[in-house]
Amino acid sequence: MKVGFSVVDITPEPGIYLTGYGMPERLATGVHSPLTATAMVMNDGEKNAVVISLDWCFVDWELTKDIRRAIFEKIGISEQNILLSCTHTHSAPHTTYMRTLGRVAVDPENKGVEYAKNSIPAIVEAVANAKASMCEASACFAAGKTETGVSRRGMDKNGVVNGFIADPDAIYDSNMTVVRFKNTETMEDIGIFIHCSAHNTAMGSFNREISSDWCGVMRKRVGKYYDVPIIFINGAIGDVGPRTNYWISREEQFGYSAGVGDGPSSVEEVGYRAATDALTLLQNMRDFRSDLPLRTNTATIEMPQEIPYTEAEAEAIMKKYDSTAENNVEPPLGYQLAKIALQTWKQPLQPTLSFEQTVISFGPLAIAPFPFEMFSVFSLRLRKFGPFQYTLLCSNTNGRNAYCPDRGAFACGGYEPECLKCIRPYVIKPEAGDLAVVQTLESLEKMVCTE
Repeated sequence: MKVGFSVVDITPEPGIYLTGYGMPERLATGVHSPLTATAMVMNDGEKNAVVISLDWCFVDWELTKDIRRAIFEKIGISEQNILLSCTHTHSAPHTTYMRTLGRVAVDPENKGVEYAKNSIPAIVEAVANAKASMCEASACFAAGKTETGVSRRGMDKNGVVNGFIADPDAIYDSNMTVVRFKNTETMEDIGIFIHCSAHNTAMGSFNREISSDWCGVMRKRVGKYYDVPIIFINGAIGDVGPRTNYWISREEQFGYSAGVGDGPSSVEEVGYRAATDALTLLQNMRDFRSDLPLRTNTATIEMPQEIPYTEAEAEAIMKKYDSTAENNVEPPLGYQLAKIALQTWKQPLQPTLSFEQTVISFGPLAIAPFPFEMFSVFSLRLRKFGPFQYTLLCSNTNGRNAYCPDRGAFACGGYEPECLKCIRPYVIKPEAGDLAVVQTLESLEKMVCTE
């Protein structure tokens, strides 16, 4: 298999709105660290497959299609075989057409979408350069534990999930996987692939600087020892935040923050920890394999969804507000969501959310992409039951639908299940993630059967 890598800068100018945290007035005042697009192109003599890591929070399906189409038109790589994965930094522009329902717009002028479209030539350039640099490659695979992330669904004494407090005893995917690629002929390094799981939110919500967050620090530190492109793919981040020593104390809850850090200090803390874990794996690599088989399989994943309020519930919420509110009072979030739900009930119902999923494998490693911030249990289940030695779930890839909580999170509540009501008129049902995992496993099995 031939492999090529390339990195390009996609840092915007200050003055653009930053996304994340639901805060509408975060205008970027400067640049803490650059945003990049890193492309990894693979070819087995018959087909190409591309994995692109973008230092964005997310990219919606419409923009995904625009970028993939541009790559196909310029380079000829099949659109289905292109994965656009976002590192999920919250210190980047709002790269989506989607508006948050019932809330003030994060980017009222859609400058983030304009920036994303203007970045397409640079992303295409990254893919073109990676393709041009392809060579026969040998690879060494390694996996270990990392404390980059931690569960952010800590509970208070009443069992309420609140405040993104770290809970190191709760379930999360603590695995890190690293692949080191060398030119088979010269045995010189050509690129490094790193996968682990944690929100890129260590800069914090009070930050006003553009930043790639902790993963940028990790890449830079690893790059000091290995002067090659480093592609980072974020895993199951839905319930996992950066493991910081930023202490939070509230009336009912206290502990280390796993929702946000306190700026550059937290970014360096988490980034250096991740880099140390990656370097430990890299420096102990010995067994390099060549002739790695490249496989892809595209399928449609279907997830059940529902309107979050019944017609009766929506009408009751609206009537309660209408009977008590002053005319000059802005309707609360609940009222606005109820109004949207009532409008949705009057339209043809959509009981299923469908999305295109292309799974890609090279050698013993498979990438399973999802257009959600997936919860940890789904990643761990794919690792356990998947047919590959390394089965890596990737969040925020080829689309954006916010969180995919597990059934336990739906039952306990908290930010993530509630947030779904503000993203789309429909929310996925509690069993949706389980069904998506089963369908993904079926797709992975099909790749093995073609060996």
